[in-house]
Amino acid sequence: MEAIFDFDNSILNFLISVRTEFLNDFFSFFSYIGNGGIVWIAAAVVLMIFRRTRKVGLILLLAIGLTALINNFVIKIIVGRTRPFIADKMIKTIIAVPAGASFPSGHASASFAAAAILIKYFKKIGLLGLATAILISFSRIYFCVHYPSDVIAGAVEGVLIALVISFAFERIYNKIRTGRLLKINKKITVSHGFTYEPVPDKIWRNMQGKSYPDKETVQREGCEISRGELFYLNVLYFGFNCETKAGEIICNRKIAGDLCRIFKKLYKHRYMIEKIRLIDNYSADDEKSMTDNNSSCFCYRKIAHTDIISQHAYGLAVDINPLYNPYIANGRIMPAAAKPYADRDRSFCHKIDKKDYCCRVFKRFGFEWGGNWENEKDYQHFYRK
Repeated sequence: MEAIFDFDNSILNFLISVRTEFLNDFFSFFSYIGNGGIVWIAAAVVLMIFRRTRKVGLILLLAIGLTALINNFVIKIIVGRTRPFIADKMIKTIIAVPAGASFPSGHASASFAAAAILIKYFKKIGLLGLATAILISFSRIYFCVHYPSDVIAGAVEGVLIALVISFAFERIYNKIRTGRLLKINKKITVSHGFTYEPVPDKIWRNMQGKSYPDKETVQREGCEISRGELFYLNVLYFGFNCETKAGEIICNRKIAGDLCRIFKKLYKHRYMIEKIRLIDNYSADDEKSMTDNNSSCFCYRKIAHTDIISQHAYGLAVDINPLYNPYIANGRIMPAAAKPYADRDRSFCHKIDKKDYCCRVFKRFGFEWGGNWENEKDYQHFYRK
């Protein structure tokens, strides 16, 4: 413990020696916005305004609230560490004197909890949040209202709380949402031409032994998704011939509403998609479907050349214009007919890249893109975990 105290005091004494008017003003700002977690509460409120980010905003508020409860009513009371400017009269602070014990830093725990959550859900914004969290936390050391070890402990505590809260919330949220979705037994209309509903009997019968294993296979090998977890979608899309066409998709109930809205946006934007047909029309042969440039979603299968169940098997992945946006891994190109489009430095029609409207819309709805993978590339592939 003596070594820690020596380390803490040496850092504080050094910071006192390098104080300037500019640094005082600079760190005063960050210390102020960290008071009561004000900046993070404001961020959470903004996130909660929008439906697609409301869940993250709520998780953020819960994490901030839990750090405050644990710090103020448990740890600070148990440890009762005196603040540095009180313990050593030679150490001076030049901001409003805070109340309560020193260990751990509430500013640091709330800030790092918020940063961890933002990084988990929005990487770029999360990095800005992390930089803000570091500056807020450091400001508390700079003004000698916390020891460095208080801030380090607070940061670690905040990250741990963020992980626990996000994990628990996701489990509870998904359970409630899945239960609600499973109760839907009628057709839902998003707007004209865009609907989703439980898989109709006729469609279900046609899926057997194709995109969905037949009864014998299910009994022998099992299947990790049931009919009740799937929805049948009707959507409109703008074809390569510049005409409106009607498409149909099977997907997981979890993404059905959002997928309808995505295709609605693509249609309004006149984004060209050649075909949107059920993969059962190709006897669930992924190579044939991709070669025909068919955009599809559900198909209970394994990833090619592996024993890993595909995300398509859960109805959580969508392939868009696959002939022009192939899967590339270890020298393999799928579909094989897509070889002319494997060179992504070339400019050609229907190519999906980071700036492509389709990519931006899917990402806006929380989907990830296979074109961002490192060891392999799947330019047609959008999925949600």
